[in-house]
Amino acid sequence: MRFDVTTLLACALAGAFLTGCDGRPPEPPASGPADPVEALNRLDPRRPVPLLPAMAWHQKQNMQQHLVAVEAITHALAHEDWDGVTAAARTIGTTPDMQRTCRRMGAGAEGFTDLALEFHQRADAVAEAAATRDAGAVLRATSVMLRTCTACHATYRQDVVDAATWGARTGMTPPGH
Repeated sequence: MRFDVTTLLACALAGAFLTGCDGRPPEPPASGPADPVEALNRLDPRRPVPLLPAMAWHQKQNMQQHLVAVEAITHALAHEDWDGVTAAARTIGTTPDMQRTCRRMGAGAEGFTDLALEFHQRADAVAEAAATRDAGAVLRATSVMLRTCTACHATYRQDVVDAATWGARTGMTPPGH
């Protein structure tokens, strides 16, 4: 039987899909909690970031805004619109309000706040690079910023909890209490 390149690629992708990253089939799920969210949390090795529902939604909205800003940075860069790069980077740069938000969001997950603040500082560096009008410098700064995103998402996951659990895990009084 002869295979062309397309068939071989399809077989390789199917094999990768049906096996884990290490080439072995995924482990069958052990009998565990009946709650599917709890089952997912047990499978997910990332560190939980305890958040109240409104905080989790706020954080998701921020992540969506960050992605829009990165798209705006790359669009402006492709058009050598240095003011556009700067403006987009500043929308996700460091501000006192953002610093407070990062500290509150990360209160229950060691290291999260530092990584979140680093992301915003990296966005500041993108804006600074745009001032040089050097596309390579902007790309390098954007790459470093995106590595911070990747590191955070690879390390942490949201863990939506009730007010009592959030207070216990953060040592803080939940908002509105």
